[in-house]
Amino acid sequence: MTKISIITPVLNKKESLQKTIDSVIDQNVKNLEYIIVDGNSTDGTLEIIDRNKKFISKVIIGKDRNLYDAMNKGILSASGELIGIINADDYYNPGAINLVLQKYYSFKGKELVIYGNMHKKYNDLEILVNGDLSNLSFTDGNFEITHPTVFVTKSLYNKIGYFNINYQSGADRDFLLRANKNKAKFLKINFSLATFTFGGFTSSYSLKLIYNRTIEEYSILKKYYSKLFVIRKTFSQFFRMTRNFVFYNLFGKEIFLKLRMKRLKKNG
Repeated sequence: MTKISIITPVLNKKESLQKTIDSVIDQNVKNLEYIIVDGNSTDGTLEIIDRNKKFISKVIIGKDRNLYDAMNKGILSASGELIGIINADDYYNPGAINLVLQKYYSFKGKELVIYGNMHKKYNDLEILVNGDLSNLSFTDGNFEITHPTVFVTKSLYNKIGYFNINYQSGADRDFLLRANKNKAKFLKINFSLATFTFGGFTSSYSLKLIYNRTIEEYSILKKYYSKLFVIRKTFSQFFRMTRNFVFYNLFGKEIFLKLRMKRLKKNG
């Protein structure tokens, strides 16, 4: 029977961690290894972890350089053939992991990435996002990463390396582009496997953050695409983030996120 490892990196998420843990437990999957990597939380998160210790296979506690450093610690510790990562703001939808295992059994390759669709949620607003890691999407640069739904074989991590912790927000994009470059097989499940909740790091905006993300995006894309494409793509992201920064500060976080959700729903 295939062993699957689920990793939750967390730092001071006492309000949302229990829902994430429950979503893993409720998958009702045998031979599941659940690893939580905590970056020295001080808000009560560790108490939640302790209350759920009978459901958790391993707990790794210690200061991390960033989110991807925590993920790498979990991957290194994982003993499963297949690894999924679910952040403490997000949660799996019912039946998700069984669908992933069914897809894995249907192919059983060594270097696989399995992914699906996901829901984005903010308060009572919810939209469906279609993941797209197809060959065409990588070729034209319009791939859509639904990170909480992504499962990677341990053998692929061992072959091409883990997340590059020099990146603060784009190491997942870099990893998947690297996987595509190394001819990994991408398999899609046309089902919403997880729910991503707005309000965390990826929903924040500041001029410093915009600058750093723009530089980082350019650094990542230039390894895989032409210079002209990279300049165009990076400028497009810079414009989008700057627009969001203006709206964020003009309307406030709550109204901005509601407007963003409605816009995403309309465009989707």
